[in-house]
Amino acid sequence: MEPMITDRLAINVVPMQEPVCSVGVDPNCGECCSIFTDEDRRAAFGYQLETAACECHDICVEDVRDICVTSRTLTTCIPCNTDGIAGCRGGFLPDGIPSIQNWRVLCAEESLSPQTGCDRINNNIEFEIVLQYGNSLVVVTPRDNFSCLWSDFARFPSGTFFPDNETGLNQFRNELALIDGACKVIIIEDVRVAVSGNDCLLVIEYEVIDKLWKHENLLVSAIKPYEDNLTVKQTFSQGHSIGSCTNSGLCGGIVNG
Repeated sequence: MEPMITDRLAINVVPMQEPVCSVGVDPNCGECCSIFTDEDRRAAFGYQLETAACECHDICVEDVRDICVTSRTLTTCIPCNTDGIAGCRGGFLPDGIPSIQNWRVLCAEESLSPQTGCDRINNNIEFEIVLQYGNSLVVVTPRDNFSCLWSDFARFPSGTFFPDNETGLNQFRNELALIDGACKVIIIEDVRVAVSGNDCLLVIEYEVIDKLWKHENLLVSAIKPYEDNLTVKQTFSQGHSIGSCTNSGLCGGIVNG
């Protein structure tokens, strides 16, 4: 290539190399390759390698084997005086209907159920809701307890449910012998205050996806977008962490400095 002459300075113009990502024998890395070769996302994610290949990686992970999906509505009474009329039997109720200022999951956990013959996974979820009455704030912590029965679980990835009979129950018990732990996805769809007569009800509508996993060593197809490096993982410990609801002190969850 001939050099360009600009103000008597010779500059060799070297064309920028287009990022290359080879999907290899297995095309499963196509989506990852499209991210790796996109210039905007390369800049956003700090990718410096110009070439990457889809390769087989040997990783140790928590492999989800069974999933239960359930929709829940938690309803609890909260103080209010909707019609402004004082009661005849003493006590005090704040006037008006409160507004919701904030909400979050305080703690969540799953547990096995040997007491019922290992036929279910018990779930506990506690919420923290901040209500405002005029200039005052009130915190309530309603808790929901429910179970996913064996027939509520579908195997991943087939989507086949355990049969709702003795055979299915025995299959689930055998599966639990292999399971090492659980995790859940909590999707809060609505938090509102409803009125029923002269009562106020706090209503929380949410969905739970309960997942049972096993420690597993897997071979996966993936690309490594960075040069050889030191990767350090850290769990944030500041503020509120969603932990177990059991033995968590006077307040649910885990509170760090």
